[in-house]
Amino acid sequence: MRKLFAAVALAAGFLVVPALAQNPPAAAPAAQPRATTQAVQPQPGQPARLNQPGAIAQPGQPAQFTQGQSGSSDQQIAACVHGAANNEIEICKFAESKCSNDECREFAQRMVRDHTPGCEEMKQLAGNLATHGQGQSGRGAATGQQGHLDWTAIHNQIGEQCLASVKKELGQKQGIEFDKCFMGQQIGEHLKVIDELKVLRNYASSNLQQKLDKELQTAEQHLQLAKQIEHKLKENPSERVSRRPDSNK
Repeated sequence: MRKLFAAVALAAGFLVVPALAQNPPAAAPAAQPRATTQAVQPQPGQPARLNQPGAIAQPGQPAQFTQGQSGSSDQQIAACVHGAANNEIEICKFAESKCSNDECREFAQRMVRDHTPGCEEMKQLAGNLATHGQGQSGRGAATGQQGHLDWTAIHNQIGEQCLASVKKELGQKQGIEFDKCFMGQQIGEHLKVIDELKVLRNYASSNLQQKLDKELQTAEQHLQLAKQIEHKLKENPSERVSRRPDSNK
């Protein structure tokens, strides 16, 4: 019986080998070449639309984005900085006509003068992200691709809301009370902007870092000046502050 089983097994082995030879294992499918994205160059004089993969904006031309597009890191950072600078300019323009104190008024005028060049530079770099989402409300106005929130649009909407709130609050003040509130707001705002710039620069390109460092230095100078004026207002609440902070020394 054992010999019979051995003979059957041997015969089965001879049958399997020819079958395998006639039907070899299927070869693995050839690897498909990975698709590559070619940079899309816009026509001369036309800004790049960054909803196209690999689109590159030409120097001097602001990038344009369709709804749901986030842009590059530098453009998103520039949009944030532009929003802060633009709010500062608008608040200080509003304060110019309401300040009862010469030095407070001159401070407001200086803020407009010092921040305008940087604000325009950031606006140029951000393209239409600088105003993306403004004047809109509701979740649909700030929902990007695949249902994700569009944080650039949300940030711009927060900036609009903050500007309206500050103007409303300051608009209820008069005289020396307005001056104190305005300088206090400026101290708080510059502290906030300084911290934002310190964080944002960590995610910026080396070229943008240089621009942000310049803005940071300016903001720190403005903060010290605002503190000096606010201190004098506390010491002499009923007196006009001298045009020259060091003239009485």
